[in-house]
Amino acid sequence: MKKRKLLVAVTGLSMLLGACAFTDDVDTTTISVDKKGAVKETIIEDFDKDYYDAAELSQMIEQEITEYNSRVSADGNVELSSCEEIADGAQIKVVIEYASFADYHDMNGRVLFAGTVSDAYNAGYEFVATQSADGQSIDGAKVLEMGDKYIVISEETLSIKTDGKIVYVSEGVSIVGDKTAVLPFSNKCK
Repeated sequence: MKKRKLLVAVTGLSMLLGACAFTDDVDTTTISVDKKGAVKETIIEDFDKDYYDAAELSQMIEQEITEYNSRVSADGNVELSSCEEIADGAQIKVVIEYASFADYHDMNGRVLFAGTVSDAYNAGYEFVATQSADGQSIDGAKVLEMGDKYIVISEETLSIKTDGKIVYVSEGVSIVGDKTAVLPFSNKCK
């Protein structure tokens, strides 16, 4: 099996977490991942042009979701929860729920993994040095020894929010609260 290596310079996000759950109190683009791998994506973007239309955007998203769901499952693995203008119409907030991190990855074509460290390693990820909230570093081998701990891997510029306390993050990722980490730069995962 060819391993995909997450290098320090290109690692999107590797977080070891406690229990996770969906949260609604976000003010920036955020992904929440629960302990079973379900994903809630909240997208918040500028929406300040007169020709923007929230109803049209909602219809477009619904169409994309319908097409995806028809390809993968009759159960509807992805659902648009809401699409609304906020901040007096200056921004749009879109909330989409995915049955699994794999649905998020497959529908959007973006890296997202949620599961145990062992599962991530078996899926082809390798680990590099990470750091704790207090700046303590551990190397990739020590991360791998945490086989049953929960990990989320992403390469997107966004926040990841959890119910559990974030224990470690990759270099370049900021812990902005016990339960929130921010990846402030764009990169690619090998």
